[in-house]
Amino acid sequence: MAKKKSLDEMRDEAYRRQDNLASDIDELIDRVHPKSALTRWKNELTGSVKAFSAAGDGKSASTLPAAVAGGVIGVVLIGAGIAAAIALSGDEEKSAKKAGAEKARAAKQRAKERARAAKD
Repeated sequence: MAKKKSLDEMRDEAYRRQDNLASDIDELIDRVHPKSALTRWKNELTGSVKAFSAAGDGKSASTLPAAVAGGVIGVVLIGAGIAAAIALSGDEEKSAKKAGAEKARAAKQRAKERARAAKD
């Protein structure tokens, strides 16, 4: 009888492990599925925004749009600054090319003058 009880316990343990393995596989499939991941990230973001607005630090939900607007304005200003820096760097290259061309013309003119002076 002890052996039969042992076999029943082993069978029950095997079924329990099989159920645990099946639930682990289901959880992994749910975690890697893009739609589930998107829903999970959306819920986390929503939760963090709600936690921010209800943080009890004196910031009510009405200040949230102002904070978002401030962030957007900051991003726009940073983008404008980067665009201006790129545009200005392009102007420096143009002025350097122009100065180089002027120096080349001046050197060519001096060479012509020296060649004329050598002929005379």
